Amino acid sequence: MSVISNTLKKLSGKKLGKIEKKWVFDTSSSMSSSPITEEITKGKSGIAFGTQDGKMYMLDADAKIKWFYSIQEKIDEIQQMFLDEETAKGIYASPTLADINKDGKKEVLFGCDLGKFYALNSKGKLLWKFKADGEIRSSALVEYIDNKLEIIFGSNDQHLYALNAKGKLLWKFKADSGIESDPAILKAKKTQIIFGSNNGKIYSLDTNGKLLWQFKTKGKITAKPAIGAIYANKKKYIVIGSADNNLYVLDENGKLEWLYETEGRICSEACLADINNDKKLEIIFGSCDDNIYCLSCRGSKIWSYETDFWVVASPFVIDIDNDRKLEVVAGSYDNSVYILDAEGTFLLDYMPGVSGITQQPGHYNDLITAEPGKYVGKKLWQYKTEGMIIGSAYITNSKKQKEVIIGIKEGKLDNLTYKKD
Repeated sequence: MSVISNTLKKLSGKKLGKIEKKWVFDTSSSMSSSPITEEITKGKSGIAFGTQDGKMYMLDADAKIKWFYSIQEKIDEIQQMFLDEETAKGIYASPTLADINKDGKKEVLFGCDLGKFYALNSKGKLLWKFKADGEIRSSALVEYIDNKLEIIFGSNDQHLYALNAKGKLLWKFKADSGIESDPAILKAKKTQIIFGSNNGKIYSLDTNGKLLWQFKTKGKITAKPAIGAIYANKKKYIVIGSADNNLYVLDENGKLEWLYETEGRICSEACLADINNDKKLEIIFGSCDDNIYCLSCRGSKIWSYETDFWVVASPFVIDIDNDRKLEVVAGSYDNSVYILDAEGTFLLDYMPGVSGITQQPGHYNDLITAEPGKYVGKKLWQYKTEGMIIGSAYITNSKKQKEVIIGIKEGKLDNLTYKKD
């Protein structure tokens, strides 16, 4: 590209470079869990995900299979009456990677629809398994609580389970319905375990599994709670979406701070990030009204961006092109990955004597401005994949560049990377 063309792009506010596919991995089976990326051993990253036919894969950063584990459980006659044999072993929740036995390597923890929960070592060998009485579609929370490691996850048998590092039951809590929401930890005056349930309740438990409070929404909750000090003070808040189309913000006592209504279900965890350097956390999430939203910490919309289908997977915020400006990465069921300017862009309304729409980059704050216009989502790049996007993550390569890992329902894993023109 010529110097003149590059200069014109910069002046117009357009990004230089492009997003391209570095590699693709084919699982030969439908992918059912969002990929997770972690540093498995020092300096070496791994990509873990589950499939509908009951396999857990671990890939290296170049898509080479390090190992895979295949669930071998037999399906009994009663289960055969209610379950599809091809999908009964499906792994629908993302695995959790954590060093539970203090060997300096991360183990892989996950459940499946047969109700079994597995712990594998860093080489994919079974350490232990635990039996629940219902499907496990909740990813595990691994946390040191009261100086002991606990592995906490929910099941559709209505229980939240807490296991120790060897898979022994510490306690369990019975909710009013099944649990598919991932639990999260809130560390405040009291350490709390927060999770949602299938009948729309948000629960808070103490570290012994006793109920502290509950809050009722009007729809199923599959989203993991996002927890953060959104107002730039020390007080933590709980941000969680529901199938009743609302995003809720609760304080640590379960009191509603505010809610934001969309026109579709909110199925996944919101991303909390300071996108404009004001020390406060903005809230970015997807909805089944086809939109990606960015809200201020007080619940006012900064911008939204409309895709062509549901946005079910959690978005995340990174600097993909190393220009010290943040981008939002979000996948949609319309088969596309969208990379948006995290701050959005300001559209100035039409005024006599001024061209119809003027675009200008800007910084959002909570103060109401007198400018006649609004912020909107600004697409920087769009990448079309081979199917519906069920989840995404990112890894950092040896050049300290972020690479986006996309999980596609049809069984493909794509690596997308930024390349300069």
